[in-house]
Amino acid sequence: NENEGIKTTPSSSDVLDAYIVPICLEKAKLAGIQVCDWTISYHFVPLPAIIYGLNYFSTPSDNFLVSDHEEAKKVIKHVTNHGRYPFCYQKISDTSTVVRCVSIFGKSINCCEKVATMTEKIYEVFRLPLVDIVLVKDESGCRLSSLAPVKYSQLSKDETEMLQDLLDKRVKRFE
Repeated sequence: NENEGIKTTPSSSDVLDAYIVPICLEKAKLAGIQVCDWTISYHFVPLPAIIYGLNYFSTPSDNFLVSDHEEAKKVIKHVTNHGRYPFCYQKISDTSTVVRCVSIFGKSINCCEKVATMTEKIYEVFRLPLVDIVLVKDESGCRLSSLAPVKYSQLSKDETEMLQDLLDKRVKRFE
C-alpha cells in the first residue's frame, strides 16, 4: 500500500522502529515514555541483565533474563551467532521484575493505571494495534524494555473479546 501512495497505519517504518530494541527505546524516550537504559555490546554484560539480539535472524519477542556468567555466555553466543553480531543489554537491579502487557489499540487488561497510561502513549507513538509490551518494574518505577509482536492465538479470552469489540467500533465509525 505504501508503495502505491496509500496511507497505511502502522507504517512499515513504525513497525521496524518498534521491533528493533534500541530504536524503539530511543523513539519512546523522545516521546516522554520511561525506558530502560540500554547498551550495545559484543561480549560484556553486567549482571543481572536482559539481553536482546540485534541481527536479522533475531526474533523481536525473544529476550533473555540472565543472572550468572555461564548463562550469560550461552545466551550471548546464541544471540550473536557465535560473535558475528552485536546484542543489546539492559542492566537491571536484583529486585527488578520483568512483566508483559498486551496492548490492543492502546488499551490493556489487568494493568495498573501507570501501565495503562504508558500503553496509550506507546500506541500514539508506534500505532501498533496489537503489541506485547515488555516492562521492567523495580524501586525506581516501571520502564519500557521492548515491544514484541503478538499472535492472535496467544490472546486470552478477555483480550480476544476486547479486540473484537474495538474492531466492531472502528468498523461502525467508517460506515
